[in-house]
Amino acid sequence: MKRSLTLALSIAVLLASPSGLAQEKPAAPKPPTATAPKDAPPPKPADAPEPAPKAEPKPDEGTSLDAMKRPAQAGYAVEILVLHATNSDRGIDPRIGAMPELKRAPFSSYKSYELVIKSRMSLIKGKPQRLRLPNGRVLQMSLLQVLPKDKLRLSASINQPNGKDFLPVLEVKAKRGEAFMVAGQSYKKGILVLVIRVAK
Repeated sequence: MKRSLTLALSIAVLLASPSGLAQEKPAAPKPPTATAPKDAPPPKPADAPEPAPKAEPKPDEGTSLDAMKRPAQAGYAVEILVLHATNSDRGIDPRIGAMPELKRAPFSSYKSYELVIKSRMSLIKGKPQRLRLPNGRVLQMSLLQVLPKDKLRLSASINQPNGKDFLPVLEVKAKRGEAFMVAGQSYKKGILVLVIRVAK
C-alpha cells in the first residue's frame, strides 16, 4: 500500500515539474517606433505627381469673347386688356383704370366698357405669342424688330373665323409704356376692343 502511494506521488511530482511541461518561449522585444508630432503635416508619398493647374474656361466654338462679355438682351412684354363695348348704360368698368381714349371718337360711340381679359405676353423675336379671345378667335402678337431708343416694331393679327390663317390687322412702333388699340371683333351685341401696351 505504501509503495503504491509513493509511486502515485512520484508521477504527480513529475507532471508538475517544469521539465515535464511544455514552456512557451518569451516573445522577442518589438523595435521602438517613432511617433510623429500632432501638428506635423502628413508625409507625402514618394514620387507623388504635382496637381495639374486648372485650365481657364474657353468660349464655345463660334462664340466670340465680345459676345460673352455683352449683357443679356433685356426682355420685352406687352400687357393686353380685352374690353367688351356695348350700349348697356353700365359705364366704364373701374377695373380698366384711367383711359381717356374711350371717351373720344370712335370709342365714345359705346356707353359701356367691361374688362373681360387681362393678360401679359412675353415677346421674343421670331416667336409669335397668342391669346384666345372671348369670341373664339385668336390674337397673335409678334416682335418684328428692336429699334434704337428702346422702341419696338410690333404686329398684331387675328385669325379668320374657324381658320388657322392670320390676317394682319396692325403694325406699329411703340416705346415702353405706350399703348395702341385694335377694335372691331363682334361679340354679344357689341364689339371687342383690345388695348395693347408695351410693358415698362
